[in-house]
Amino acid sequence: MADREAIFEVSSMFRTLVKGITQLWNRQKNDNISFPQFKMLYMLDRSGSLKVSELAERQGLTSAAITGLTDKLLVDGYVERARTEQDRRVVMISITEKGREMVAKLSESQRETLLLVFSDLSDEDIDHLKRIYSILLGNLDKL
Repeated sequence: MADREAIFEVSSMFRTLVKGITQLWNRQKNDNISFPQFKMLYMLDRSGSLKVSELAERQGLTSAAITGLTDKLLVDGYVERARTEQDRRVVMISITEKGREMVAKLSESQRETLLLVFSDLSDEDIDHLKRIYSILLGNLDKL
């Protein structure tokens, strides 16, 4: 196992990478959709309706943060919010057709940005990253 300093450095580099990708997104002026809002729309587009708690867990955010993201997306007509008949405390979020159109539009921009960021990596490097991230995410699930 790597020493603590190396692990800290890798962790710090990863946070810097994620922050940098988010800043790139924000500089691109993607129709006033923040990166966390896009991630939420993308997830809803792929998964269908989800509970606020499920969105929070999948995005690593609090339910309150998801509510904040949802509020602006609701106003702009990208998502809908509904309570379940079985339990009125449970709030479901679903993407609208307008939201799906926005995901399609912004996905290409996002793809191009990520291709630029990862352009110097070989397919083998990408496969190694996927393997490593899978292990790390599995370790998080065990905690």
